[in-house]
Amino acid sequence: MDGSRISFKPSELTKPETYKILNDTVELVGTSLEKSQIDDSSYEVAVSLYGEMENEIGFEQWKAHDSTRQSYDISMRGSYALINTLADSWRNGFIGLGDRNMQQPFEFQILGLDQIPEEITLVREVVNKRYSDDLDWSVLIE
Repeated sequence: MDGSRISFKPSELTKPETYKILNDTVELVGTSLEKSQIDDSSYEVAVSLYGEMENEIGFEQWKAHDSTRQSYDISMRGSYALINTLADSWRNGFIGLGDRNMQQPFEFQILGLDQIPEEITLVREVVNKRYSDDLDWSVLIE
């Protein structure tokens, strides 16, 4: 469980805003209303971001809440890459979200939210912690 929150007002997101949560850096760069990838007749809000994540992203679970506290599932979309990571030491370095060189941010697709609300709160409900310490430990199983 995590519970880290990022709250922002989309109309005031005129320049990137950076947030630090559990050693992960998330830089929000914009919001937009896009056609749903699930249902062509509807729209959903996309939050564009870049990130440097110390923790794993594969099993994270995020939720979004609008101004009325309605809860929405989030689907993650975009590229990610290992940064400053050695082939034999994947625990060091970061996971970069989005591609700054190609100006292709990562996106949180807020499923079912069909208009941009006054305020959005992103909540990371589950985080897959990545420990970089070279721990030499074992568990005795009998």
